[in-house]
Amino acid sequence: MQIRLSATLKKLLITFVVVFVVQQTLDQFFGGNMRSWFALIPVQVLHGKVWQIFSYAFLHADVMHLVLNCLVLAFLGSDIEALWGTRKFLTYFFFCSTSAGLVYLIIQMLMWNPVYLSTPMVGASGGIYGLLMAYAILFPEREMLFMMMFPMKSRQFMMVLGGIEFLQAMFSGQGGLGAFAHLSGMASGFLFLYFQARGIRIRKSKVEKKKSPSHLRLVKNDTKDNDDFRGPKTWH
Repeated sequence: MQIRLSATLKKLLITFVVVFVVQQTLDQFFGGNMRSWFALIPVQVLHGKVWQIFSYAFLHADVMHLVLNCLVLAFLGSDIEALWGTRKFLTYFFFCSTSAGLVYLIIQMLMWNPVYLSTPMVGASGGIYGLLMAYAILFPEREMLFMMMFPMKSRQFMMVLGGIEFLQAMFSGQGGLGAFAHLSGMASGFLFLYFQARGIRIRKSKVEKKKSPSHLRLVKNDTKDNDDFRGPKTWH
């Protein structure tokens, strides 16, 4: 699989790296606390910091977290953006990441554990898992390497990864909440594509109905009163 970085992907990747460097520099050397403002912390969202549902995707926990997300984004994003265009690609990516954040917030509110309500969630993984879903639908026969060793088709890769996340979400207690966010990114991506395809079919059906010649009627062009004469038939 080749990496062909568009200008949009380059800017997005650079943004993730720059934000990570600024975050780590401020937090470790200048006593800053960017997470308290931009990570997704449920109790703070409930107190008005609603932008965290969107901004958390730009922060990452550590270097490995950042590198893995950026690699997947670089590998998958190029083909998807080439097919969709920049506007739809970015809309889809941030729709998935924001949806994952909303589901995480709702689950935390339902569980209502004061300790975990103050635990921040960071990372673009919700959007990344949404891209995995889109890639499996758009390019189901493409080969990908699971764990960088085992080749499998993209649709199989997505199902295996989704299964692992599901097991982690079900049997990892509070530690599985991040897995719920990942699954939410996949599910929201599927719903996005499903309803978009449905809307396209509905619009196409309406256009075809408008073009249909159902208002026409067959008229016999008789030029004589003689009943034996049959003129050409035309639509009017």
